[in-house]
Amino acid sequence: MMLGRDMHYGKIEHLRITALRYRQIFNSNYFDDLFEAHEIVGCGFEHRGVRVLAHLTPAKEKETLLIGERLDDNLMGHIYEALSCLRDRMGVTSFNLAIYMPPIGPAEEDWSGFPVIVRIVDRGDHQARTSDIGTMELYAASIISSDPMVVARTLRERMNG
Repeated sequence: MMLGRDMHYGKIEHLRITALRYRQIFNSNYFDDLFEAHEIVGCGFEHRGVRVLAHLTPAKEKETLLIGERLDDNLMGHIYEALSCLRDRMGVTSFNLAIYMPPIGPAEEDWSGFPVIVRIVDRGDHQARTSDIGTMELYAASIISSDPMVVARTLRERMNG
């Protein structure tokens, strides 16, 4: 994993390493096999060069994955179509979207075989606080805005009276 200002998010790094280990163990591309598993059970299909998956183990409601070779007009059109479908046919009013892709320049790590992956989830009813979730927490890293030292101090003060 890269250190310093160039470090990428933990969940993306985990996926990259998982895909590399999968290739070493099974001599096969993780993303190809993920798509095939979804396709076999009817939760995946290919459309104009983009693989579309209704995720079998979703992180949140209606998780949809789009897998392409590059972030181009074709993939962007598929993103639009997926979002339109979620909105117009499935009643989604609030969503999160993340795009994973290999670095655009040279990198020390091995990113071979890593496609562009678009992940979309339904955030749920925007008026119900319990259904809300953020993109960063789902797909990148937890966002913590509170200082644990302050939390501990406040708890200690309250409990010690």
